Amino acid sequence: MKSICTLTRRADFSRRQFQDYYENQHSLLAIQHFPFVGYVRNHVVGGGDIGFDTISEFWAVDVDKLASLMKGPVGKLLQEDERRFMDQSLIAPGYARETVISDGQGPSRRFALLLNWEGEDFDVVNWARANVANQPAVSVDQVDAWQQPAFPAKAVVWTPVSDLLCNVPDSVQADLIEVERVETPPAQLLGNTDDSERLPI
Repeated sequence: MKSICTLTRRADFSRRQFQDYYENQHSLLAIQHFPFVGYVRNHVVGGGDIGFDTISEFWAVDVDKLASLMKGPVGKLLQEDERRFMDQSLIAPGYARETVISDGQGPSRRFALLLNWEGEDFDVVNWARANVANQPAVSVDQVDAWQQPAFPAKAVVWTPVSDLLCNVPDSVQADLIEVERVETPPAQLLGNTDDSERLPI
């Protein structure tokens, strides 16, 4: 199971300060307590004022366990740390149905194409296959929000190329942002190791 979330800095933080704190403090705290099997931060580095600073991706085997942790002391600890650097009122999560369009190792800098449309008539997966299947490391997240504020897109196409906007249908609203992808090594995640195997942080 995968979830995805946009996160926004506190008003007294710059984007760089927010992202530095996230990488050097908050993400390290999160992997000590949550059984993630995958954890990626996509820090916004280009594309104008999109209204958030980072898109985080989380993979877990047991989503219910994550939810129960958030309701207890672990959740309180993480929320207290969130208050130090982010605007909690703007946290916008969603469940993601991930489709890998092409394998391969993409660059650390990549693009997130955020797509919105009315109704159910846009087949975003086949559109991505037709437009960027020849590129490495392309995937599509189809997102279902579960709270307000809602995740700001129905789908995200992750791609190493920036020239997709001209191919987006007129009926689909699109925002393209450049991000710096930072992944926690899988061996450091609780969901992949037991305590005896886990590498030091």
